[in-house]
Order: sequence, then C-alpha cells, then structure tokens
Amino acid sequence: MPFAFLSSFSWNGPLIPLFRRNRSPLFGAFFGIILSLSGGMNSGHALAATPQVASPATGNSPISDDPAALQKRFQKVILDSLARQRIPYRDFAWLAPKAVDNDILALPFSIIVGAQKIVLPVYIINHRYLVTTPLLDITRHYAVVPSIPPPQPVSLFIPSSTFMLDKFPSTGPVNAPHSLIMFGDEQCSTCRRWNREVQDKVTSDSSIRFTYIPYPQTTVHRNSLDAAIFEMCVYEEKPMAFWTIHNQLDQRVDLKNIDKAGLKPIFSGFMVQAGLPTPKVQACIDQSRPLPDISRAGDTLTSHIGVPSTPVFIVDGQVKSGYLSYDDIKQIFAQESPKTARTKTN
Repeated sequence: MPFAFLSSFSWNGPLIPLFRRNRSPLFGAFFGIILSLSGGMNSGHALAATPQVASPATGNSPISDDPAALQKRFQKVILDSLARQRIPYRDFAWLAPKAVDNDILALPFSIIVGAQKIVLPVYIINHRYLVTTPLLDITRHYAVVPSIPPPQPVSLFIPSSTFMLDKFPSTGPVNAPHSLIMFGDEQCSTCRRWNREVQDKVTSDSSIRFTYIPYPQTTVHRNSLDAAIFEMCVYEEKPMAFWTIHNQLDQRVDLKNIDKAGLKPIFSGFMVQAGLPTPKVQACIDQSRPLPDISRAGDTLTSHIGVPSTPVFIVDGQVKSGYLSYDDIKQIFAQESPKTARTKTN
C-alpha cells in the first residue's frame, strides 16, 4: 500500500542525503554527535548483529539484513548521542522500515522533544554504510569513509509511461507535447490550494496532457482513502463527472472535520447533483474496486523515489514535490530534461 507512515512531521522523499537542512535544530546537532562518536567507537559501543558472512581477513563485523536487528544495533548509538547532548527527549519509537530500492534501506524513528514530534530517517546503503555526514562504515565500528560520495536521489526522472495513465482521469490531447502527472490527497492542504489556484490553467492548456492520480496518506488523513475511492468510482461510471466531484471535494468540503458516518450523505449529494447513478457508484465504493489501481500507482511511485509527501508532480518525467505554480510548470517544460540531455550525449 502506498500510504505514508509519518504523523506530525513529514519526511519529504525522494532519498535525500542526511546533511540536508532540516526544520529542527536537533537534526544537525544529532548527526554531528554521531559523526564525533565515529572516530572513537569501539566494539563496546555497538550491539552485535547476527553474523551472515565471516570476514576475518578484513576484521569486519558482519551485518544482518534484518531490519529489526539493524534497529536494535543502531538504537544504542542514537540514544547515546541524545544523552551526550542532554536532549530531553521522550517516546523514542522506530517507524516502519522502507526499502527504497535493493541497495538502500531507510530506518525512520521518532522522538518527542518538548511539544514537537520529530522524525528522522537513518539510511543503510549496500548493507554496509550508515548515511550521515560523511558516510560511516557500520562493519568497521562506524569508521568514516571519506572516499564514498553521498547518496544521490534514487530517481528524479520517471517517464510517464511508467504509470498506467489510462486508468486515471486526464485532460488535454493524448498527443500533447507535454505531460503533467499529479499525485494528490483530498485532505492535503497544498493539493487543495493547487486545485483552486492552478488546476484550471493546466486543464485549459491544450499543450498539456494532465493526469490526476490519488495518493491517499491514510495514517495522517483519515478520510483520504474513502474520498479517493469515491471519486475514482465516479470516474469509472462517468469520466467527465470526475472533475466536478474532485473540485467539489477540494473546494467545498473540509474532510478532516467529518466522521466516517458523515461521508456517505455528502457523497450521495454530490452524485445527485452530477446526475450519477447512485446505486452503481455506491456498489463500486462498497467493493473498493479502484483500490488495486490506486495502490499499484502509489507503489510504483514509492519504488522510484521513496515515500513522499503530497503533492508530487511528474513534469515531462521530472519529479517535483510541493506546490508548483503554472509559471513554475511552464518553466520546467521549457527546460531540456536531464534524461533527454543524457540521451543526446550518449
């Protein structure tokens, strides 16, 4: 399922090196301590991992591939760092691990400092390197590895053909010169703002093939999945009615203030206004028929860029997170994509 796992703090994928600036001052301080520990760390500072391959010739300490074992190993390092800084934290908790790709594993954890909940990811690269600044070799007691470059985003270019776009609502000519894909959530405030301020300009531009794909983040938005299934059932029954329903959800209804029981009459009212056959659409909702397509698209996105916050735009293949104005989109269209540039030079 492609639903993000963070609560009050958003980890804005794709994979980002940990020296990136973060909203919390704790971020820089914490990883600065991890780095200072690396120079003098010995076997007494790290919990042993389950051996897999012995390597006596190099003196390396083999590392388990099991996320739970890695979490156990690194928790002591993390808590020692917090204690050394005298940070008054509480409620340390590991969140669900995320395999960004075959060689990169993200291990996010959360703590509460004062009234703020902070989420930080630790990245393991090639089953060996703990990503901080610089990389630390977890098989050599966290020794600094200056010759290894910091990790780059797993993917900043995803061809539109990667997704089954014919499963989702689109506007503009099929052969339009430009493609814009939006992954959105009906409870995402930035998505709703984009709907009000930019969407009409995009959908009226005949040079753009625009596709909307629901990306409900259910752990933070309790009604987002219900809304996504509802509007996709509307699309299944009457494609052109999708945009009317989608705009009404974004512009007229604040879903966060509605309980589950209150959704059905709202959805029914929208269906009546749009002239939709309520029983057919309701049957689709009850069966969650659009869910496999929604999940498949979300899984494809996260397999390329990790677990992002909404909205995510794919502009002629270039992945962009957050709010994009119409001018921003046009400027990206005017640029030669990195993929095209690489193709020309090869």
